[in-house]
Amino acid sequence: MRKVCNLLVATAAMLVMGSCHEKKTFDSLGGEWDVVAIGELAVPDSVDAFMGFDIAEQLVYGSTGCNRLTGALPAEIEPEAPMFAAMGSTRRMCADMTVEDAMLPALGRVVDFKVDGTSLCLLDVAGNTVMLLEKR
Repeated sequence: MRKVCNLLVATAAMLVMGSCHEKKTFDSLGGEWDVVAIGELAVPDSVDAFMGFDIAEQLVYGSTGCNRLTGALPAEIEPEAPMFAAMGSTRRMCADMTVEDAMLPALGRVVDFKVDGTSLCLLDVAGNTVMLLEKR
């Protein structure tokens, strides 16, 4: 009987703690964001690299500064799961592919995000900033 009571108390404690944890949503991402930096690479103002989020339609779109991006947001944020796994892009060759060559692989490492005012940090599994974006 004591083991059953301990199990019930432990289960109740986990339920209470779990109900206090707010589930993260994509709501704060809505709109368009200019890509300011990818890792250590500062994106020049002359390059129109951006990402847009249509939360109602669960869509991601944007540009690498050369090619167009499009894709779907996952239905839920899954811990350590790539956020941009369902992305595609056009495949034009441009005179300068520096930003695109950094941006496309960086998107594959993004598993989380943090919005701080008008800044959006896209984070990797270790919590490091993969990309920095600013609200348009």
